[in-house]
Amino acid sequence: MQNEIELLKALFLEQGFEQKTLKIQGEKVYRVQIGGLRHYRRESGQIYKSLTTFLNSVMPSNRHLENWKMNMAAELGSREAVDEYVGKTADYGTALHIAVADYCRMNGVDWIEFEQRAYFMLQDAGLSADSIEYALPEFIRDFASLVQFFHDYRVNVLAVEIPVWMEEGVATLIDLVVEMDAKNYDKTPVDKRERHHAIINLKSGKKGFYESHVMQLVGERMMFNQLYSAALGFEVEYVYNLAPSDWKEKPAYKLKNQTETIGFDNMVEQFNLFLKIGKARKILTAPSKKYPVFVGRTEYGANPCDALTMYTYEEFSKLKIEKHHANNKTN
Repeated sequence: MQNEIELLKALFLEQGFEQKTLKIQGEKVYRVQIGGLRHYRRESGQIYKSLTTFLNSVMPSNRHLENWKMNMAAELGSREAVDEYVGKTADYGTALHIAVADYCRMNGVDWIEFEQRAYFMLQDAGLSADSIEYALPEFIRDFASLVQFFHDYRVNVLAVEIPVWMEEGVATLIDLVVEMDAKNYDKTPVDKRERHHAIINLKSGKKGFYESHVMQLVGERMMFNQLYSAALGFEVEYVYNLAPSDWKEKPAYKLKNQTETIGFDNMVEQFNLFLKIGKARKILTAPSKKYPVFVGRTEYGANPCDALTMYTYEEFSKLKIEKHHANNKTN
């Protein structure tokens, strides 16, 4: 059984953003993975389903995405291989987020140094040496695409991978919270350009954006505004999907403003309906599985049940977090 506890902290917070949200940031949130089950858990004890897992459980399957998975399964040999590939893609995306956070923290990038650090980012993401050799040049190009976007839209990054949650039982990490130009202006004077706050969901894949990606943004915007708008003094209205493009001569990217899509398709209403479905199907409740824990010593021939305690998921995850803290103090 694989047990993993990870304390979630934003990879980067702009100084003003951090100061205004100190109290909220102080609420510790953990990613808990126990026996194949993965949830978020706040220090207060509430357990949350990840946003992507929740949406996958309640949304109709995407025909294009399913066709892609079937084709990939035929190419890779099994559906399990596809799941592993998707997992590696997610790890690659996380490495990109780390690169963006470093870019913000260091106020720029030294490209020679970045190539060296990028190797270790991909290594930490779990890619094999052979995979890194193939992925490293693409990783550098993809990162350059994001830097190009920051330049084109005069982006001020406020937060990278910031945890958010809602009381209904859903949580996630928001890739980017930014202040940016409303469009890629050319000749318009800087003081005449419209600016707005936005949430940006980064996609490392280059196959386009799906309905589930838009619905993700609905949930992210809802959670962010519920948690942070009062402290920050503004609500986020605009939401985007952003992905690097395959480019040869100049860094390029795909940017899709999904704000109007959400309004036209009544996606907020749909998301609220999915929450009701999630409750009705008990998707948003803690797992009912129980976990055996043995403590002490059982003598030869004695009853092992005397040393056995059965824990609920909530109790077991709390126990693992306490052990995680204890191990960190001794290291």
